[in-house]
Amino acid sequence: MNIYQQIVNKKLHNISPEELLNYSAQYNISLTSDQAKKVSALLQSKKVNVFNTSERIQLMKEVARITGHETAKKVNQLFMEFTK
Repeated sequence: MNIYQQIVNKKLHNISPEELLNYSAQYNISLTSDQAKKVSALLQSKKVNVFNTSERIQLMKEVARITGHETAKKVNQLFMEFTK
């Protein structure tokens, strides 16, 4: 894993609910405060490598349980943009 991947993964594992809400507004992704708290807790509890497709897909399934399918789909598209 290169340094860029390490930085992105570390940022995701330490992201706050407030940061998630800011990003959701910036990228036009519907997210409530409660959902942001739950997703933040999920990201902090699971050390997932978002550059690994199978790990990211599993994470998105869990995010979909919290936020709904459409929001998780948008989040996955955003991850794919960052992981190119």
